[in-house]
Amino acid sequence: EAQDHGSYEVIVVEDGDGTGATAASRLKDDRIRCLATGGLGQVPARNLGIAAATGRWITFLDDDDRWADRQHLAAFETALRRADGLAHGSGRIVLETDSARLIEAFDFSSVASARSLRRDNTLLVSSLAFPRSYAAAFGAFDATLPYYWDWDWYLRLTAAGVPLLKVPASGARISARIDSVSADANRPARAAELARLARKHGLPPLVLRNHLSIARDASVHNQSMAG
Repeated sequence: EAQDHGSYEVIVVEDGDGTGATAASRLKDDRIRCLATGGLGQVPARNLGIAAATGRWITFLDDDDRWADRQHLAAFETALRRADGLAHGSGRIVLETDSARLIEAFDFSSVASARSLRRDNTLLVSSLAFPRSYAAAFGAFDATLPYYWDWDWYLRLTAAGVPLLKVPASGARISARIDSVSADANRPARAAELARLARKHGLPPLVLRNHLSIARDASVHNQSMAG
């Protein structure tokens, strides 16, 4: 959805076939800039976008996600004006086919602490924001962890004492397409990388999950408690 908050810049980082940059250019909005990675992958794309940003805060929106709440940006700005930190909101995980046909959907409650993040990643990339200065202070995203670059960064921040700020925003619609990076076909690679993440941060063995399975498990638990 369009945002009621109008003071922002949009950096579209094209890492695919050029359709994103083409669509952005058609909007004729001078707040929008387009960059290209040449197909290096999502982690270099995010690092490139942050390096080009000039705003005070950074937030991401993947090309298959959207903010269904027009006040999404305003809610995050309000939180970050009060205090610096890694601000995070909740959302809805939507399982879709590659043609965007809905299969199932679950609410996702973003609840996390420095301790809980050492067990599981319950933060949504398309429903968080942080000061741009954190990129210089804590380093770029680790491109050698293409599945768990986000979790790795959260662990680095919280280990340094960065607070987690829960934002009362739940309008992020997160697409979990059956051909996404967290799909079953990628389980062996994800499992190997998860073990590397655990070793890097001195964590106990971690359970291989994704945001869809976390949301689905929470839904089953809530239904059983209600029954």
